[in-house]
Amino acid sequence: MTAASTTALRIRRLLIFLPILVFLILLSSWFFGQPKNVQAALPDISLEALDGSAFPLTNEKKNLRLVELIYTRCPDVCPTTTVRMVQLQKRLMEENLMGNGIEFLTVTIDPVNDTPEVLRKYAQNIGIDPQGWVILRGDEETIKTVTRSLGFFANQTEDGFISHTTSTYLVDENNVVLRKFGMGEDFDPDEIYEELINLKQKG
Repeated sequence: MTAASTTALRIRRLLIFLPILVFLILLSSWFFGQPKNVQAALPDISLEALDGSAFPLTNEKKNLRLVELIYTRCPDVCPTTTVRMVQLQKRLMEENLMGNGIEFLTVTIDPVNDTPEVLRKYAQNIGIDPQGWVILRGDEETIKTVTRSLGFFANQTEDGFISHTTSTYLVDENNVVLRKFGMGEDFDPDEIYEELINLKQKG
């Protein structure tokens, strides 16, 4: 093989591999330029409890928190989730953990319609015990701050209902989301009970 043909072969090989090399450089540049994942957490703001008092989301008591975001006109997953949380609450009360290391938060995503009175009736009808369980509301912008912080999607539909993420959130003592669970039929009180007990024992 002559020197000229050897050079030509090298050039052809270079032309083959050059686009691949450029692609890999661009890919690595894109990857390392992406924002790093930020763990979801409850924001450092205050919401309004049913008695009208401000309820800071800052977790001063260092409780584990189970957070559900609901609206009372929801026809399916919201009330089903809350009913199952009541079942879970009863088991945790037997262990003297409700309000004593574990806290439930219910936050409405429909503050216009979910007035304090409406939320009280919702709690009474479903059987929520106020021990260790706080029901919260806020203005629309404040609620959006909460949903954005948790990565929870909620959008008003044309028929007046709200399309929303079907997740509940287990939050640690520093307000960081540890795990997400389902809502409705996908909310398993037994699974979450075991998770909470294990976390308390480790703590």
